Amino acid sequence: MLIRFKVSNFLSFDDTQELSMISGKSRSKEEHIQDDSDKLKLLKFSALFGANASGKSSLLKAIVYAQNLILSGMQFSSNLYCKIHSKNKEKITSFDFEIKINDKYYSYGFDILLYKNSIKAEWLYELKDGKEIKIFVREVNKSIDLNEDYFLDKIVFERLKIYSMDIEKQDNVLLLTVMNKNKNALYTDEKNNIIIFKNVYDWFRQTLTVILPEGKPIDDSYYASEENLEKITEIVSKFGTGISKCKIKPIKMEDLASKVPTEILNNVIKFTENNYMNMSKNGKKPIKANSFLRVNSELYIFEKTNSVSINTKTIKFEHENNDGEYSFSEESDGTRRLLDLIEILLNNQTNKVYIIDELDRCLHPQLTYKFVENFLNKQNNKNIQLIVTTHESRLLNFDLLRRDEIWFANREKNGPTKLYSLEDYNERFDKKIDKAYLEGRYGGVPIFETLFPIGDDIDENT
Repeated sequence: MLIRFKVSNFLSFDDTQELSMISGKSRSKEEHIQDDSDKLKLLKFSALFGANASGKSSLLKAIVYAQNLILSGMQFSSNLYCKIHSKNKEKITSFDFEIKINDKYYSYGFDILLYKNSIKAEWLYELKDGKEIKIFVREVNKSIDLNEDYFLDKIVFERLKIYSMDIEKQDNVLLLTVMNKNKNALYTDEKNNIIIFKNVYDWFRQTLTVILPEGKPIDDSYYASEENLEKITEIVSKFGTGISKCKIKPIKMEDLASKVPTEILNNVIKFTENNYMNMSKNGKKPIKANSFLRVNSELYIFEKTNSVSINTKTIKFEHENNDGEYSFSEESDGTRRLLDLIEILLNNQTNKVYIIDELDRCLHPQLTYKFVENFLNKQNNKNIQLIVTTHESRLLNFDLLRRDEIWFANREKNGPTKLYSLEDYNERFDKKIDKAYLEGRYGGVPIFETLFPIGDDIDENT
């Protein structure tokens, strides 16, 4: 789970700003908290509100930037520093994540000089009993400071020293990334503390999922199961979409070929066959291997079984009081948006963090409210977090959310973005939060009078 994220000198962020998932003093809706008894109490949901250009999306872009650098390596990013002050070009940009993995807490982050694409520092600590236990601290062009006492196997530690020495002078790669490239043999013993390098990397690779406004759906594999389709039908029908049934329908390969470019179709077929072969390497034939393709808002399923050919399928929807069938592309934008995010409501995994920019995009206000309400109602026995940015003021409701689940991004006169929680205001529970927000009580909303001034000399009859 995410504990908190800090960023400085990135896009609209100048000095260090923090988004925290640590619960505040509120005692309402304690079911919204993952309670570790005497340990941290972490929120399962947060909503970030703010006007256009307030910096909401900048926060998510900062998280995505750090995630991509960890997983994929250096990117061309020379212009992403905060341009509010010219001196920021020469200043360090910093990213710091505090995360929970296997009931332990860690701080991982790095410093980078963006205009030179040059990593300057990197660190990893375990957080325990109010103390920071160093795992490693790195400054480029210096020896990496490794905590030998942290690692149980001295032979493995010597290998770690060699890997770290290899990149001492490299400012274009992170140690965390290096320790997860062709290093599987290092992590065969899960009791050895060196596995922390894999666990942290996997948190960014598997646990953290960020969805930007134009991003692809999370996971189409949910549509390959008849059991899941029944659950999807149950959910979307309650959202007033009119859908009464979701079902898998075969589609002929020749019909699919008329809808999908030949090169893309051949690549997916090859990928499906290779996936099936890889699953068969242990000597046991898998029941099936599936691949998924989205083209022109349509979803296609490619299924390889023991037979020679690949079966191709698509998803169709039936509506109440209607005999016809509808495809993905024929559904409304709001329904498609809901279907794209359906994994969040179906996921039975633990330790998953979803971050969505513009949750309310294409969704009716009531759908947005109901989506959040459904998520929160299903989280009693799960450790799944959902963090969203939104303009939907109807979520500002103490019947739905706690004070500490409500955050604001504010940016005055093209200045830097400031993040703050409603917890800072300590509002009464009977306060009309949405009305106060729209009146500018908490910042984060456009001040229309400054954009469209109303002068005293305007004729009241015009």
